[in-house]
Amino acid sequence: MIKVLRITIRVRSQEEALCFYTEKLGFEKRADSPMGPDHRWVTVASKDDPLLELVLQPSEWFECEERQRHADLVGKDPTIVFQVDDCRAIYEKLSALGVEFTAPPTSQPYGIEADGLDLYGNTLVFLQLAS
Repeated sequence: MIKVLRITIRVRSQEEALCFYTEKLGFEKRADSPMGPDHRWVTVASKDDPLLELVLQPSEWFECEERQRHADLVGKDPTIVFQVDDCRAIYEKLSALGVEFTAPPTSQPYGIEADGLDLYGNTLVFLQLAS
């Protein structure tokens, strides 16, 4: 059996990403520890999921050309799909908190989906599965 353990999100600032995911999406901080003298390992996760964590990975972890390659990818990956119980209610709540949406809740054969963006432009899909 293979399970997803972590998803790495490329960010410009761990601190502002941490605020977005905890204050707007309601995630909890799971890890915030030193990684060498100048870096931090920061993860966030849904309070209801004991395993899956999002790693907030800043460009400053890298050197020279690799740093620029990383910075160029901020906001261009990944798409994260969050399962929700009530897509319309989540849409209203997050919109009120300033989360940008590219598509409002829309009925699809597989459920109700609303597409949003995090503060860097990564796609966040909020999906209420069809019953």
